[in-house]
Amino acid sequence: MSYPFQAVLPAPGQFHAQRLAPTLLWQSSHELSQNCQVSMELTVLTLLAGVSMVAQGRYDLKMPYGAVKPTSINVLGVAGSGEGKSPLYDKVLHVILEAQRKQRREWRKRLDTYQGELEEWRTEEKVLTQAIYRKQTKGGTAERERQSLRELHQRRPEPPREFRLLYEDTTPEALFSGLEAAIPSAALATDEAEVFFKGAMNRARSHINSLWSGGSTVITRATKDDIVLDDARLMLLLMVQPGILQQFMEAQGQQARDSGMLARFLVCAPPSVRGQRFYSLHTTPAWEAWEQAEARLATLTRENLILAHAPDMPREVLEFTEEGAASWVQVANEIERQMGPGGYYEACPDHGSKLAENVARVAALIHLFEGHEGGIAAETVLMAMDLCLFYSGQFQQVFMPPPQEEQDAFCLTEWFNELRQFNWRIIRYNDVRQRAPRPLRDKKRLKAALEVLIVQQQVVVFTHHRTRYIDLMPWLGAPDMNTL
Repeated sequence: MSYPFQAVLPAPGQFHAQRLAPTLLWQSSHELSQNCQVSMELTVLTLLAGVSMVAQGRYDLKMPYGAVKPTSINVLGVAGSGEGKSPLYDKVLHVILEAQRKQRREWRKRLDTYQGELEEWRTEEKVLTQAIYRKQTKGGTAERERQSLRELHQRRPEPPREFRLLYEDTTPEALFSGLEAAIPSAALATDEAEVFFKGAMNRARSHINSLWSGGSTVITRATKDDIVLDDARLMLLLMVQPGILQQFMEAQGQQARDSGMLARFLVCAPPSVRGQRFYSLHTTPAWEAWEQAEARLATLTRENLILAHAPDMPREVLEFTEEGAASWVQVANEIERQMGPGGYYEACPDHGSKLAENVARVAALIHLFEGHEGGIAAETVLMAMDLCLFYSGQFQQVFMPPPQEEQDAFCLTEWFNELRQFNWRIIRYNDVRQRAPRPLRDKKRLKAALEVLIVQQQVVVFTHHRTRYIDLMPWLGAPDMNTL
């Protein structure tokens, strides 16, 4: 079947919610955003991360080109203090945390039983070992006792596996040991990711990358056995304040980009909602859609319980419909084309190279969360494309910011626009130095920002009677000097 070429990628910066509006993902995120007073874009991505946590251990994804990939996504939310990261985090992960707490209590009971069985086993081993020793000292062979000991070793009690999906403040060794000894699916999730960016965890980049890709990895230890992870699953949900991330980027950002770790993330850096969150005594929060979302998360969480008893249980492999596969191929090819000279992703090929796969993974998560049957449809692929391309713009905003003078020019323009609303046209240069946003009161930064605005013909700087002025509306022609 052939499909005529027609560009499907949205223009940079564009996002139309109509396609997603009927979905449970969108409706429940909207309720959560309204009731927790958190930005919608951060809510949607955090909920997708929650779906990935409970899906990756039981579902894989067959790509249109045949490879089988995890349904894991890595999510980075960048928001300042007081923006609602913690309430959102707690709400989305509540079902998973409750299941984990309940299973931990059951695991402790099984652990007590195991300790008793192990003591009995060791006693029996000691008896057989002593019997063999006594017969050998008397010149016997003790073959029957040896056979019993071999059979006993085959019946050594196995410690119960802990059902642990979420890790927060942890070390690489503890996390990877958990993937080996507990269940082979985990999420490193925190609403205070300073621990990650300033600790040892971010230096385990190669292992994190291997697990995201679905490969095997070996963690070598000097004084203990190596940790070998075959077919394990790991996803990251990190929420961090902008200042912490900036410090990390200044110190290790280039290494993180070069390693490919950051390229695998879906990034959200929403504008602040402070000053827009108001309470009302006359409205009752609606939770209908969110209750459905919680029920769906609970169902997917329960599907992981079997991993505590059968960690090698094969995963269900999701596939695309024929039309869905064709839609994904077109999206992937357009992204690839945009990585060429002059393309939107020319300057960030690391990010572009992982973007199409993230689209496929997000499509699988939407398909699962919505409870669709059969293959992943083309419409679901386009929903995933809309989301991933939107967050791609935020990736570039965070990790590829414009030069400082352009950022300052934008900030200065916002301030000038406030003056223009009150019909200000002329302002003294020294007044700008004294009253502009604080970072722009620096002489060099203000001069550089104004030069950008002059080139863009947004302002004109002129001198009158040895005093410098700024014309905020040069398109109106020369100002009336008599009014100065």
